[in-house]
Amino acid sequence: MEFPNDDDGGLLQMLHEHGIDLTAPMDLEFGVHCPDEATALQIEAVLQAADYKAHALYDEGDLEEGEAMTAENEESWPFWAVVVFINMVPEYHEIQRIQAHLNELAGPLGGKSDGWGAVIE
Repeated sequence: MEFPNDDDGGLLQMLHEHGIDLTAPMDLEFGVHCPDEATALQIEAVLQAADYKAHALYDEGDLEEGEAMTAENEESWPFWAVVVFINMVPEYHEIQRIQAHLNELAGPLGGKSDGWGAVIE
């Protein structure tokens, strides 16, 4: 399989290389970065009103066992975000469409789509 040469294509490529069936629906999580708690709660409400399963969260930046603090971690943590959960076939153009829609809804409030990930059991 060939995938576009960008972050979304790279993640799809990685899933494919790990033997994940990309033709079957799976749980995906889309992130929306928010500048603060009030914005996160507003965006959560807007996304829920648009029929997204959305949840605001605060990430203090806990390190995983054995993980060292890096300059990137220090710059990134702590932060507020809204996570959107969608069960779907992980198709590139649909992922792009969803991220654009999240930006359209969250952007006027100060939020920004911040990628996606797959929930693999």
